[in-house]
Formats: sequence, structure tokens, C-alpha cells
Amino acid sequence: MKKIIGGLALIIALSPAMAQDSPVRDEQLRSLIHAAVNNYPRIKEMEEQLKADGVKESIIKAGYLPTVTGNLSYRFDAPVPKAEFPLPTGPASIQFAPNNNYNANVSVQQLIYDFGRTKLALNKNNAEHSLNIENLDNSKNAIAYQVAQIYYNIQFNQKAIQVQQDQISSLKENERLIQARIKNGDALEYDLLTTQVRTANATNRLTDLQSQLEKQFVLLQWLTAMDAHGKIPARENYDDLTLLLESGDWKSINPEARTIQKKLEVFDYDLKESSVNSRPSLTGSAAGGVRNGFQPDIDQFRLNTSVGVGLSIPILSGDRPKLRQKLTQVQIDAAKLSLNTLENNIKKDLATVQEDYRNLQTKLKTTSVLVSQAERAYTLAQVRFKEGLITNVELLTAQTNVEDAKLQLVQLQYQTQLDKLESHKVVGTKLFN
Repeated sequence: MKKIIGGLALIIALSPAMAQDSPVRDEQLRSLIHAAVNNYPRIKEMEEQLKADGVKESIIKAGYLPTVTGNLSYRFDAPVPKAEFPLPTGPASIQFAPNNNYNANVSVQQLIYDFGRTKLALNKNNAEHSLNIENLDNSKNAIAYQVAQIYYNIQFNQKAIQVQQDQISSLKENERLIQARIKNGDALEYDLLTTQVRTANATNRLTDLQSQLEKQFVLLQWLTAMDAHGKIPARENYDDLTLLLESGDWKSINPEARTIQKKLEVFDYDLKESSVNSRPSLTGSAAGGVRNGFQPDIDQFRLNTSVGVGLSIPILSGDRPKLRQKLTQVQIDAAKLSLNTLENNIKKDLATVQEDYRNLQTKLKTTSVLVSQAERAYTLAQVRFKEGLITNVELLTAQTNVEDAKLQLVQLQYQTQLDKLESHKVVGTKLFN
């Protein structure tokens, strides 16, 4: 029984994260998101910059390799040390160093042991590479949410355009009826002009909606490098997204939280680096070549070699390592506090989205009833108008009420979908594969 209860508890605990894995079900939207994260120029730029981390790793590893240097030098010295000796034949002198000094050699330096500095540099570079990958994924996710919002906006505009086109069709039908009644003497030219003004205004609104739709297609093409004109149908319902009610394991999901944690890993290496850099380094060196200046014939070139080992020990650095450690510790403390701030923001934003969604759901129910009532009232108004029981102004008012109610319904449905999307964005759900 305990095992069953434990299993159920695990399922409940994991359900938010499971719901966040792949919230997008619309295959067309998924393909557009895939195109955006693979074709957007900024993403390609960041992917190219990732290659620099591999180069840095190679540079750090090159510290293990020997350094070979060729040296050629000439030096003229004057005066040079000499000694004079009295001989039976007269005084003689011996020169201990030549005036013209030549030296040609090849030297090799090899790091023998650096007490963990190179290894730490490699680990830090790996942590920075992981941070850069996280930043890349975050940018991809931001692009994915932008594509999703544009996609839903396109669907909204298409629905709004359809409502507006239906309104214009109804107005034109009214114009036809009024023109017929004018011929019969049952209507005034004023009624016709009023209807034509309403038609012109509706046409202008339609033009605005079409312009907004075109702008969304331009933005979508900018992000995906794909022309989606005529390829996104005006579906009755949006993609079946879920509204997240809990943040779940936000530290492992939220992009900003993951970035902060990666930064903390880099800061940890900065702390270690401040102390490791004060450690000594053991280096071996060797050189071989030819030079002059050796007794007894100081002008003759001779082979010469040298081999040695050197230990470099930092003694005084003006307390800079301690200051760097102090600075890094301040950055670590600030990053940890920013996680607390982020957690509070997530809770606040998620609660705000949920409240807005609740309000929209209430409005949706009311507006759905309003649409039915407005359509019924308009149908009755048409009958009464044909029978001459109401004026054209009353008919136009009933017709406008239908248009306003339908547009409001479409707007509420769109806002509801955006709230669902926003709940995933607040938590940090990954939209792209």
C-alpha cells in the first residue's frame, strides 16, 4: 500500500514537469518553431561562437606541449679581458673573450608540473562552454515563444477578418433591400446613406485587420525564413495547450534559473583559480647549438648544450588573489539571491496569469451567450424590418451588436490561448526539440 501511495505521489510531483515537456501539439507550429531555431541568423551566430570554446580548450591543452625556440645572436664587446705574460721572446697577451660573439642554438621548454592550474583552466572552460550552450538554448526558446505568439496572432486575425467579411456581406445585403424599398417608396435615401457609411467603416476595419495579418506573416518569415502565406488555415480552435497551475521543478526548467546555476559553477572555478594561481610551476629547459668564446681558441665555433629545471614560486602579489576571491564571493551571493527573486517573480507571474485566465473564462461564457442572443435579435430585426415595423437604424444596431459580440468572442479566445502560452513561458517550458 505504501508503495502504491508513493508511486501516486511521484506521479503527482512529476505531472507539472511532464506537462511542460512538449506543450505544442500543432504539427505545423512545431515545424515553424523548428525552422526558426535552425534558420534564425542570431541563432546561427551563437552556434558559430560556440566553436571558440573548443579553440580555447586546445589553447589550454597546448600548455602541456613543449615550446621550441630558435635563437641567433651577435654581440660586439670592447674592451675584453686580457692578460700579459713576459716571455723570453718578449711580452705576450692572452685574450679571454672575443670581440665578436656569435651564438646559434635551439632551446626547448617543457612544463613539468603546474600543481593543477592547467587542469582547473580546462574545467573552467568546460563550465563556460556549458553556460554558453545554456544561453544558446535560452535564445532558441525565446524565438520559439515568439513564433508561437505570431502563429496564434495570425489565426486570430484570420478569424477576425472572417467576422468582418460576414459583416460587410450583411451590410451589402441590407443596401440591396433598402434600394429595393426606395424604388417602392418605402424607404428614404438617408437609410441607404447610413448603411453605406457603415459598410465603408467596416471595410476600413477589414483593411486594418488584413494589414495586421500581413505584418505577422512578415515577422514569421523573418524568424523562420519561410513564406507561410496561404499555409496557415483559420482553424476553429487553437492548439490544445494546458494552463500550468504549478511551477514544478522550476530550477531545472526555467531558462533564467538554469543560466544562474551555470554562472554559479563558473564562479566556483573563479574562486579556486584565485588560490591555484599562487601555486608554483616546475619547468624543464634544454638548449643546444654552436657558439664561439671558448678557450683556448676563442674564435672557433664549438657545440654547446645546457639542461636545467626551474621552479617559479609566486611570493608577493599585493593581496590580489584575496581581493579576487572576495569579488567572486560577492558575485556568488548576488547570484543566489537572484534565484530567490526569480522564484518570487515566477509565483507572482503565474498567479497573475491564472487570475487573468479565470476572468477570461467567465467572460467567454457570457460572451458566448451574448453572441447567440445578438444573432437571434438580428434575425428578428431582419423580419421586422422587412415588415416595416422597425427603422433601418434599428436594424443596423442589431447587426453591429452581432459583429461586436463575435469580435469580442474571437478576441477572448485569442487572449485565453496567450495566457496558456504565457504560463509555460513563466515557468520556462521548452518549446523546441
